[in-house]
Amino acid sequence: MKILRKNNGTFEILALPGDTEIERGEYIAAVEGDKALILEVIDVEYADIPGLLEDLLRELTLQKASMSIYDPHGVSSITFSIRESKVIVAKLRTVVWRDCVRLNSLWIPSRFTSKIQRIPTSEVLRHVKGEPQIPIEIGGSFGEQIAIDAADLDNSLTIVTGRKGTGKSHLVKVLLYELVRHGCYALVFDINGEYCGLGHAKEGESNDVSDKIIIARPCIDFKVGLEAMGLDVIMDILEHVFATPQNSIREFARLWEYLERSGKLTIEGLLGEVRRVHMNEAVRDALMSRLHVILGSGFIIDGDYDPIYQLFNSREDGLLVVVDLSRLRPMVRRMVVEYVLSGITRHLSESTIPPLFLVSEEAHLYVGETYWEDIVTRMRHLGISPIFVTNQPDSIPELIYRQADNLFLFNFVNENDLEALSRFSHVDSETVKKIAPSLELGQALIIGSIVGNIPILVKIKDINARVLGRTKRFFKSLEQKV
Repeated sequence: MKILRKNNGTFEILALPGDTEIERGEYIAAVEGDKALILEVIDVEYADIPGLLEDLLRELTLQKASMSIYDPHGVSSITFSIRESKVIVAKLRTVVWRDCVRLNSLWIPSRFTSKIQRIPTSEVLRHVKGEPQIPIEIGGSFGEQIAIDAADLDNSLTIVTGRKGTGKSHLVKVLLYELVRHGCYALVFDINGEYCGLGHAKEGESNDVSDKIIIARPCIDFKVGLEAMGLDVIMDILEHVFATPQNSIREFARLWEYLERSGKLTIEGLLGEVRRVHMNEAVRDALMSRLHVILGSGFIIDGDYDPIYQLFNSREDGLLVVVDLSRLRPMVRRMVVEYVLSGITRHLSESTIPPLFLVSEEAHLYVGETYWEDIVTRMRHLGISPIFVTNQPDSIPELIYRQADNLFLFNFVNENDLEALSRFSHVDSETVKKIAPSLELGQALIIGSIVGNIPILVKIKDINARVLGRTKRFFKSLEQKV
């Protein structure tokens, strides 16, 4: 293989037929002396050979006439190799000089004397990242196991995206399983009830994280005291979830403060005060209809019980809280999320709970766009490491892509989806558009600081846990009955 040409960060490598058995995402190195260019393969094309059209027409004519060429000296085999040569298109990722990475180096090797060879993904990672402090093995890449550093996920914004059924949730389960096993704290909004089996091995017995997983079922065993929730959270719920008019919210705040001062702040006391106090009937009706839904959901109880504090202080060696939203009505679901986000923000600002990972799957279904921005800009400084999971990349605001630290990308073929992903600032758009459509099920392109800002292709591993959330199929169940 020889370097043919360079165009900005794109290199074209001329290769004979035997050298083109290579896959997208593999790494090659152009080595000269103690320096090396690290290149990632994104495509293979036909080489543009002078006179190729004439050769193809001659070949077609010979085939049609059923003629053969007499070639006693085997010259045709050499000619065939030249005509069948390919061009490997690769992206420059970094320059390595004496085992040191030089990101800003303009050095390029000789076209004629440099040697081009494959380089293992693990060796590339070792050059750009060094050895991981807290290694988490997440899968394999071209025949070798790949480990990332859990410390690089800490205080980082991570996006996991891909088409439906490509393995997004499975990856998040692997990450949570390994993070909690290493003593981290995490909370996941489980909209489909698919994270509830992480504490059980595939055969049904316990696994390494069984004691560290708590399933919180709102309105059943996950409830909050009215006093612990506080006026600010209730007002946010009234405004953002139930679209309550401002004059009704002001009247409610006045009644709350009166009951709080008099020591009579209870659910019945609040409803009774709204019925009793003289106010505009439209305001009264607006408050009563909304309060009946909020207070009648079963999520809020009398008193000052604070489940967030109790849960995250129940263990000192790591914990995963799975908030099961799968059986809740949309309004109640958003109300629960509103409280949880406010609760963890308050406790982290007061340093009463440890920093944690927050997983939001399809968050656009229960978190408003303004909250996305709040989670990214304010909560990260409090000790929250958000992980957003979605199959709709265009539902994520551009601000999120610009500030994201890591991207786990699964298969996408739609051009609009690929265009949305090209806003991610840690990789060029051509790499995303070339590699994403060719990804297999369960295979992810990892981009960002967690892999030293060079894209890595990984087949996500399996874990010893009961992974729920698989698609239920009618004919599959029919086969089992038969």
